[in-house]
Amino acid sequence: MTIRALAVLVLLDVGFRVVGFPRVFLSLNRWGRRYDEPAPPTVQRCRLRRTLEAVRAASRYYHRPRLNCLPRSLAIYVLLRRQGVPAVLRIGVKRFPFAAHAWVECLGEVVDDSIDDWRHEPYVPILSAGEPRRRSAPDLDA
Repeated sequence: MTIRALAVLVLLDVGFRVVGFPRVFLSLNRWGRRYDEPAPPTVQRCRLRRTLEAVRAASRYYHRPRLNCLPRSLAIYVLLRRQGVPAVLRIGVKRFPFAAHAWVECLGEVVDDSIDDWRHEPYVPILSAGEPRRRSAPDLDA
């Protein structure tokens, strides 16, 4: 799993440089949907733990000038989704001082952020991926 996480981080870096974030994001979002059928909850927790450990280990082995939240969150998101774990990727901003942050939510909580990094309260999500589709309410007036 660590090798897979390392491969995803390298591919993200190459993709950002060659085709840019929008195309990388769309490609990963499609690739992550391929195995969307959810695993049982106990299996999901085990896969979540194993994926977080793998991405942390891969981050230690892969030297980047800045291994920031975006590639890490994208890697976690796509690896979890490919394993049938419903994860949601969020990218948010805050106005003052301007900052952006990416994080992953899984099983009802934010994953892979330390307590020091927990600054999501002021961030307004501007982009989300992986959320379950909401069905529109039936029109009762008809």
